[in-house]
Amino acid sequence: MARRKTRYTGVYERQSSLNRFQGKPDVAFDVCWKVNGKLVWRCAGWRSEGMTAQEAAEVRMAAMKEARAEVDSTMTFGQAWALYKRDWLEAEGKACLASDVSMYALHLRRRLGGLELSRIGPVELKAVMRDMADRSPQTRKHALALVRRVYRKMLRWKLWRGEVPTEDIMPGKIDNERRRFLTREEAKLILDELDRRAPDFADVCRVSLYAGLRLGEIFALKVQHVHLETGLIDVMDAKTGSRQAFISPALLPVLEKRVAGRHAAEWLFTQSDGKSPMRTINQTFVRVVRDLGLNDGITDRRQRVVFHSLRHTFASWLRQGGVPLDTVGDLLGHSTNAMTRRYAKLADEDRKRAVALLDDVASPKN
Repeated sequence: MARRKTRYTGVYERQSSLNRFQGKPDVAFDVCWKVNGKLVWRCAGWRSEGMTAQEAAEVRMAAMKEARAEVDSTMTFGQAWALYKRDWLEAEGKACLASDVSMYALHLRRRLGGLELSRIGPVELKAVMRDMADRSPQTRKHALALVRRVYRKMLRWKLWRGEVPTEDIMPGKIDNERRRFLTREEAKLILDELDRRAPDFADVCRVSLYAGLRLGEIFALKVQHVHLETGLIDVMDAKTGSRQAFISPALLPVLEKRVAGRHAAEWLFTQSDGKSPMRTINQTFVRVVRDLGLNDGITDRRQRVVFHSLRHTFASWLRQGGVPLDTVGDLLGHSTNAMTRRYAKLADEDRKRAVALLDDVASPKN
């Protein structure tokens, strides 16, 4: 016999086709709840045994508490991650889904996936950090932050009762700012070599260098986002919100070529099939930088030339040209002035001219 809802959450009635009570078919009270995302059913009792829907609801609550206590002691980090991924990242459409999945697969699964939540502490997390010794400090911090988010979500969902093991080893603020920007000669060398080896990605680089866009923002561009008549590019749903970038004279012929004869909904930069958007950095860029020797002898990551150096160069050239910090921040899509302050020191000539004004004040007038 099919189950029928009662007015109590998770409590259902089910008539027996064989047993009778007080001249009517006996009724079973079934209860259900979820454990690790799976629905669990249990018969709380029969009406002939004195069970009622209200008492079945109490049985359900007690069973859920018992199940949660069992989850607390046996859930592994891998199981917690699976719940976090399905019921939070995927269900809520989180933008960090791809990066978190990659982080777990590459750096967390091997060491932590099979361990119960209660068995993970500073020792286990420091082992993860040793495995990631060749990664940047910021990447290692992101790995610990993902562990923390998983634990906190289990706490909030009442699937875990315990301490979050990252609290004692989370690093403080990391100085990960890029220090180096390209000279005009270095930028030309990179673009010329990419024009020869990977012309499509050379144009990707030009959009970053001449408009200041991030790599993900460039890959998200469609033909409809480029407005040649007004000289504007719509940068939609970016890291700090949507904004408009400006098409410089150096970038105009590149974009004219890219949009000519194409439909508005097409991706501006596509993979080899001509339909799918580009998604990852072209490794030819990495090889070109290597072959040109731009990173030879440089061990500090902040001084090495990477793709983001193009965006950093865009801002640095503007500051060297005397463009105000606020304007640079607007063009970069920075959410705070603090993010732009790193470029303040680049306008040396501005500062020299400002200090020179003191001579007029100090010098006696004849």
